[in-house]
Amino acid sequence: MSEIPKLPRELPHHKLYHRLSPARRNRGVFADTWRFIMKSQRWSFDRMEGYVEKRLVEMVRHAARECPWYRQVFSDLGMDVEDFGCRLDLSLLPLIGRDELRDHVDEMVPDSQDRGELVFSATGGSSGIPVGFYRHKERTRAMESAFVTRFRTWAGASDTTREVICAGGVGDESERAQWAVDRRGNSLALASDDLNRLNFKWMLPLARKFKPRIFRGYPSAMAAFANLLLEAGETFPVEAVFTSSETLYDAQRKRIEEAFAAKVFDLYGHSERVIVAAECEKHEGYHVFSEYGLLEIVDENGSVIQEEGQVGEVVGTTLLHDYFPLIRYRTGDRAVYTARRCSCGRPFPLILRPDGRLQELLVTADDRRISMTSINRHDDLFAAVDQFQFHQREAGKAVLKVIPGPDYSDSERERIIASVTKHIGGDFALTIEVVESIEKTRIGKHRFLIQELEGI
Repeated sequence: MSEIPKLPRELPHHKLYHRLSPARRNRGVFADTWRFIMKSQRWSFDRMEGYVEKRLVEMVRHAARECPWYRQVFSDLGMDVEDFGCRLDLSLLPLIGRDELRDHVDEMVPDSQDRGELVFSATGGSSGIPVGFYRHKERTRAMESAFVTRFRTWAGASDTTREVICAGGVGDESERAQWAVDRRGNSLALASDDLNRLNFKWMLPLARKFKPRIFRGYPSAMAAFANLLLEAGETFPVEAVFTSSETLYDAQRKRIEEAFAAKVFDLYGHSERVIVAAECEKHEGYHVFSEYGLLEIVDENGSVIQEEGQVGEVVGTTLLHDYFPLIRYRTGDRAVYTARRCSCGRPFPLILRPDGRLQELLVTADDRRISMTSINRHDDLFAAVDQFQFHQREAGKAVLKVIPGPDYSDSERERIIASVTKHIGGDFALTIEVVESIEKTRIGKHRFLIQELEGI
C-alpha cells in the first residue's frame, strides 16, 4: 500500500454518543459495576479491606457448597463450609495450578449455575500449557470493561477517548486487514503484525490524520512503533499510552515515552480473570483491584511472601466471578511484593512490578515482528495439544513443537498450521514436530518461543 488510506466520515451522532457517560453508553451489568467501583475507589483502606474479607468468605463458602471440586477439597481437609471464616484461613486451602484447572474445569462450575449462560474458552497463556475455563455470556465482558474503563480514567481518558490501537492483527481470520476504524468506539486499529518500515510510511500519516488523544497496544507493538518514529527523527505527542497483555520492560517504557511525549500506563491481568492490577497517574506501582480479586504472592514452597522487594509467584482468588470461582489459582507469573501504599490515596494494595511474562516475537522474512500474544489467541487453536513451543532459527520459518493430547490428529495439525500462517500473513513457513517433552528455562519455567536469530 503506497497511498494513505481514506478515513471513513465521522457522523454527528458519533460525537454525541462519545459525550455520554460510560454508564449511559453501556447499561446493565457494566453500569452496575461501574457505579459501584467508581464509589469504592474512594473508600478508606480499612473499609476496602473489610469488603474484601467479606466477599472472600462469601466466595469460598459458595465454592465449597456448590462446586464438586471444592466440595472434595474441603472433604479431604476435613473442613466444614463454616470453618472458613477469614482471610487467614486461605492458608488452609491448597494452591491450584494449570494442571488442576485443566483436569477439573467442569467440576469447578457451581451445581446451581445455568451452563447455558456460560461459554467455554481456552488459552495457552504465557506458559504454553493450554487450559480452558468458563466465561459468562453477559457478565464477564461487561464487568471487565468497567474495570478497564476505570483504569483509563486514571489517565484522564474514558472508554471512547479517541485512540490508535496497535495490538496484533486487525479483523478475524476470515477477513484479515491492515487497518480499521471503529467510529462507535472512536478508535483506529493498525495491524502491528504488519508493522515494518514500508508500511510505516502510510501508517504514520494515517494515525496523524486520525488525531488520537491516546495510543494503546502490546508493549512490543508500541515499542516497535516508537522505534520507527525515533528512527525517522519524529515524535507523536499524545496524552497517554496504554499497554497490556505482555511484560512491559524499562527500556521499552523509555522509548515509548520519548516517542509519544506521554506517560505509559500499564495494565496487568489474566485470561482466567483472578487478578487485575494497573498503574495510576503517580506511577508508584501497580494497584491490585481489590473488588476484582485477592492477591497473594508466594515463594517456591507456596508460603505467602511478606518481605519488601521479594519476588514470588502471583496467586489469585476471584471475588467477582461466582459462576466459575477460582480459589488460590497459581498464575505462573511473578511479581515484586511491597507493603507500601500509593500517594494517590486509592485504597488498593500495590505490587512493584509484574515480573514473569516472557515477551517474544516471531520474525517474518520481510522483517515484521509478530507478537506471541497475538498468535496465542483466546480460542481453541491449541486445545488438542498438552504443551507447545515455537523454535525459530531463521526469519520467515519456525518449528512448532507439540506434546499431543488425546484429541490430536493430522487434521488438528493441519488446522494449527493453516491458522497460524494465515494469522501471520505473507510468506511464513511453519512445520510441526511431535515431541515427548518441551524445553524449559534454567529455573524450570515454560517458554513458548525459543529463538536463535542474530540481532534478536
